[in-house]
Amino acid sequence: MQASCKAGTGFALFFAPGSRPDQATVLQLFETLEFTALTAQPGHCPPADEGWLEILASGLTFDLTGLAPTSVDAVPLAGQDYGFAPGKRPQGALEAVMLVPSVHIAAGIALPPVFRSMASLAANLAEALGAIAIGWKSAGTLIEPAFFARAVYNWLGGGAFPALGLTALVPGGEGAVTTSGLTFFTGREASIERRAGERDQALLKFSIRIIDYLVAEGAFTEPREVTIGDERVVIEPSRVGKQTWIWRSG
Repeated sequence: MQASCKAGTGFALFFAPGSRPDQATVLQLFETLEFTALTAQPGHCPPADEGWLEILASGLTFDLTGLAPTSVDAVPLAGQDYGFAPGKRPQGALEAVMLVPSVHIAAGIALPPVFRSMASLAANLAEALGAIAIGWKSAGTLIEPAFFARAVYNWLGGGAFPALGLTALVPGGEGAVTTSGLTFFTGREASIERRAGERDQALLKFSIRIIDYLVAEGAFTEPREVTIGDERVVIEPSRVGKQTWIWRSG
């Protein structure tokens, strides 16, 4: 992954109004929770009424902000959602606790060690604290916490990148789909062409494989033809703007 982000990006852990955890609740987790896919412990703990604390995760520092009793605004949930059962997407306005990289590593948030640790920490905390949803602003997505955790832990164990959630797929022209949020990881979005007669589910699976490949390979500026699965794929970065065009050649 290429560092192409802006400082301050992080995960939003959403809770019903009035149910955000406080600093003491989070600190208690570190006494009882066995974290998955990372080691973590509390770092600097300011006075509890400031509503935040530092967390050391796999040698990196992150800040958890917006904890009770500080005041935060409830916000309506927008954007594409992933992992929620039919009819179970949260409705109305919710309050968010933010997990962000501390200031001295913020500029490197998209570097693999930093982002992987933050994603794993977000998955662990969201499930343990009972968050209703996880928000990832760079892709404009809302993710069900257990779905997010499974995808992240699978990725950290050598599986596919969590394309549905850390990026989003939106309809494009002539039946294509276009990514949203891939710029964070590769510096470009991608437009993925649909084959004639191809069903939505097949295009979705192909798009997930493409995103996994692009995140693993990082940014590039010259066209290439590669084999992904059993298909020959042309990947052509636009020379104008931050877009990549993708289609199958066979």
